Amino acid sequence: MSVIDSRVQAYIDEGFRNANAGVGCCGKVEIAFRYLQALRRKPGRSLDLELAAAEHYLFARWMVCAGVVRPYQMRLMVVGYDLKKTLDKATGDPNKEATTSNPVSPPDIGVTAWGLKGVSDGDEDHERCNQAVSPPYWTPIEDILGQSVKSPY
Repeated sequence: MSVIDSRVQAYIDEGFRNANAGVGCCGKVEIAFRYLQALRRKPGRSLDLELAAAEHYLFARWMVCAGVVRPYQMRLMVVGYDLKKTLDKATGDPNKEATTSNPVSPPDIGVTAWGLKGVSDGDEDHERCNQAVSPPYWTPIEDILGQSVKSPY
């Protein structure tokens, strides 16, 4: 089963409608991500693949836009996370990567594709509005994933 792109886009649009336009391009993406992250953490929402795809898209877009990570590293992370979930499922522990009491969404090529689109759009955002920030050549994974739980907003 793959995602329905129009539903993914509707979630992304909803996230942006809930973001403050005055925080700059990368800040707006982060706030949209935080909004969808909060939705996804509600019981019963973690398995909604369209919501997962939208959240993954916004996370990848934000991290690349903000210059936390270079596009090539985020692409590796997007694909690697799907492969890790596939391995976890195959070894009988599909919730190994759970960050809440909710189950982890299953691996899905559509979710991965949206994550990769987030990388591309984040790179365009970075070039348009955040060129002054030069990301390191490699960012420790813990530093990237730690961003998903910390928020200045």
